[in-house]
Amino acid sequence: MIFLYRCLRLSALLATLIFSTNVFGQKQSSVDSNALALQFVDRLLPEGNYTAAVLGTPRPNASQGAIVQKMKLAIKDNEDWFLQVMNELKPGEPMPYHKNLGISEEEYAAFMQFSQSIKIDKVGAIALKVIRRDSSLHFEPTDFGDYLKYLVIDLKDHRVMVDRLGLPYKGQITMDAKRTTLVAGPWKGYSWRLEEFRKEGQLIADPNKVDPTEMREMDIKSVEVIVGKLDHSDQCFLYLKSDIVNKGHVLAKQDLAFLLTKE
Repeated sequence: MIFLYRCLRLSALLATLIFSTNVFGQKQSSVDSNALALQFVDRLLPEGNYTAAVLGTPRPNASQGAIVQKMKLAIKDNEDWFLQVMNELKPGEPMPYHKNLGISEEEYAAFMQFSQSIKIDKVGAIALKVIRRDSSLHFEPTDFGDYLKYLVIDLKDHRVMVDRLGLPYKGQITMDAKRTTLVAGPWKGYSWRLEEFRKEGQLIADPNKVDPTEMREMDIKSVEVIVGKLDHSDQCFLYLKSDIVNKGHVLAKQDLAFLLTKE
């Protein structure tokens, strides 16, 4: 789990942390080049009309929701402690129970049980056009997901951009049947991610060494794109995440996940 996810997803303990942990533990950046990844995208997304299944997680039931709400309030009251604990965890290591979470050990066990069983499934559908313009892919959604209009995949110059921000290539992702969080099944794909931390205008080389209590003083840009293909169909999994924070104030926050089917 990357540092930014530990620090910025306080309100999404039930879903986003689990999703990011499972996905990013599978990267193999030494195997696949950016050029090969974009060739994969080129084959996967021909120009035309698509049906885009909007993906999300199920809402917790009443008892689960009550646990999550108590945790949110307790974490808000103990935010510095929470950030410090999360920063000290090893990748994939679950957070141990502590009374500062605001719930009992039994409630925490129940939280861990239902949170680890969450799957991402279809919660709606929209129409989407993929357009090729100047050797680049552009996305035109209807009714939902307007942020996709800021995504441009330049097939000629091998660049993935969101709102004109270039995203460095990060590697291949393989989500097999045991690890996939998609109800639709296992998939393989590639990711591009920009993470930039600045304090008083100065770039922080290693965000993992930042004292969590200093996060409110920092300017943060975290933008990610994942493009994958389901193992058992030609459907495309498309994920776009954006967190832009200025000294603790969230300027932009997006989490969009789709399964695209060519019409």
